[in-house]
Amino acid sequence: MTWTRFSARTGSNAIIDHTLYWGSITNHAEGWHLRAILNSPELTQLVHPLMAYGKDERHIDKHVWKLPILSYNPAGAFHARLSELGRQQTELVARLDLGEHGNYIMLRQHVRKALAANSSAPEVADIVTELLG
Repeated sequence: MTWTRFSARTGSNAIIDHTLYWGSITNHAEGWHLRAILNSPELTQLVHPLMAYGKDERHIDKHVWKLPILSYNPAGAFHARLSELGRQQTELVARLDLGEHGNYIMLRQHVRKALAANSSAPEVADIVTELLG
């Protein structure tokens, strides 16, 4: 799952297929924190047993909030660090050339590979595992 920013205030345009998931946050730091958690492979592993199966896993959105994802606490060392790592990951993804990768499945794979190859990936994994494990 890759979450993307859309702002109607800036006049951005968007095409939404049949589903849009959204949530409110209080500030960018909370958003980056949540972004790091939601895009971590560790979260996917933890939610796997709850997901429906067919051709492949489906409907992660129906189960992800069953995990013990705590509210963002800027005073918490893990939360603050994860927020900073999420900000860095957001910048990394923003720099990717996504125009050549075709369909959304290939785009997701490209983004996931870039995040996994980033030097911050092990630290994100450790923090997410600590917070949710």
